[in-house]
Amino acid sequence: MSDPTTSKALVVHFSQTGATRRVAEAAAAGLRAGGMQCTVAELLKTDPAEAAAYDVVGIGTPVFYYKEPPIVRRFIGRLPAADKKPAFTFITHGGNPVNTLRRMQKRLARRGYTVVNSFACNGFDSFPMYLKSFREWGRPSEDDLAAARDFGERLPGECRWLRDEPRFATPRYPFVGGKYFLLSHVLQGGMMKRTFPNHVVDPDVCTRCGLCARNCPTGAIRLDPLPTVNDDCIWCYLCERICPVQAYANEWAPLRKKMKVQ
Repeated sequence: MSDPTTSKALVVHFSQTGATRRVAEAAAAGLRAGGMQCTVAELLKTDPAEAAAYDVVGIGTPVFYYKEPPIVRRFIGRLPAADKKPAFTFITHGGNPVNTLRRMQKRLARRGYTVVNSFACNGFDSFPMYLKSFREWGRPSEDDLAAARDFGERLPGECRWLRDEPRFATPRYPFVGGKYFLLSHVLQGGMMKRTFPNHVVDPDVCTRCGLCARNCPTGAIRLDPLPTVNDDCIWCYLCERICPVQAYANEWAPLRKKMKVQ
């Protein structure tokens, strides 16, 4: 790669609540302080082919169900092939990211990108059953964002290590096993529909205002004339939380009982 102090970095983020976007912006500020030119972009509004025009690529995402969402995996899989191009990853999570960073590193490596470092911090855990009990309100905090900025400022030097001392430049992420590792594999595709409440809209309550469709983080909802959800859904239930008339009649009682959540 070229001199990291004159390089261009693309920081791509997927963000549901805005937490990961704030981390992306903080990391980008650090990159600029470290001498890099930097562009911050929303994942769903970015063509993966654009990465070819940059010397360094960063990808950030919240963790859903112990892993990165399918739309993030799909984006990585569509990146233009590279030859040991420096990359970095960053995540926000509710407390247990399991092997998310390790998995993203492997997926990027298949496209020819070498992860030089990663950043992780707590975000806002929006899973409906945990909203009353979750204690990490206000994350990422100002301290988290300061750490993200410091992370970004270190990246040019770490990219230089990749160029000059490649054997020292690649981080190792310890493998996390156990039940959460198994859940990260099980909770996807058809299993999600069998495990979690399906999106049910009460036609007598719904006003067809379209708020859920406009705010769906993956664009998975359309009005037909009631809201319908396609397979891009990441089961975040933002639609249920923001509905002004509480038209979503998702049945949580069986899952609450199974998971022993009050």
